[in-house]
Amino acid sequence: MDALYTVTNNETEYARLEDQAAGLAELMDNRLIHAPLQQPPLQLIDVGCGSGTVTRHLASKYPIARVYGIDLSPVPTGIGHDPPNVEFLVGDMRQMLKKDARFVPGSTDFVFSRMLALGMTDWPGYVRDMASLLRSGGWVEMQEYTLDWYLHGSYCSADWEWLRVLHGAAREKGRDLRCGTNMQVYMEQAGLVDISVKAYRVPMGTWLVGERPETKRIGEHAAREYGVLFCQVVSKMLQGLGYTKEKIEEFQMMTLKDQAAQEGKEKRFYVTIGRKP
Repeated sequence: MDALYTVTNNETEYARLEDQAAGLAELMDNRLIHAPLQQPPLQLIDVGCGSGTVTRHLASKYPIARVYGIDLSPVPTGIGHDPPNVEFLVGDMRQMLKKDARFVPGSTDFVFSRMLALGMTDWPGYVRDMASLLRSGGWVEMQEYTLDWYLHGSYCSADWEWLRVLHGAAREKGRDLRCGTNMQVYMEQAGLVDISVKAYRVPMGTWLVGERPETKRIGEHAAREYGVLFCQVVSKMLQGLGYTKEKIEEFQMMTLKDQAAQEGKEKRFYVTIGRKP
């Protein structure tokens, strides 16, 4: 992972992450994890744990397991109760593999990560390393957006200049902003089996609530937060690539316009799981 978090990491961002996590939980009918963990797991890892919401859920659900939440920044205190079997660590997971005896090959039953796209610079290597951690029969689960948008079911963001530029800048810096749809391939390359993908619809606004009530909170969050969020992403991702301040501000205005709530506009959130043979 890139040591520099692409989005400003502060109390405001942690509050946004908590609201986003609550919205995603409702979207997925409170099914925070999808991997079918058959036997009581003994070790679970939440990589890029953010505010620790999923980490604490895993620790509460599997009280005999040791659960590690790992992030580049310290997990904020006072957000939730820490079960006795949870431990939060600060650092780069891939670097920890080289020096931490707790994370040796074959040591882990379940590895979870969510929304690492803005910082991850080597998806194939990361998925391969996480697969190596698993015991035989262990599962990896990765939940990621793909940065493409749809209008009334049809792909609509191909002509968005700011997004085209953002994807290009991301590729130049080693990032894959379509990792949600590419994750199956990464897991296949890592030797995982029984791979499955589930796509969730995330509306920009509340227009889908009548058909799918579970989209209300995440739709409100997306319309309220994602425009501002991607203004930050555009600014930081384009740094050092020759764009003027004025051009970046122009892209940011486009971002706000395209991220506004609109009837029929949505993006997709992908959950991909794979098992170690």
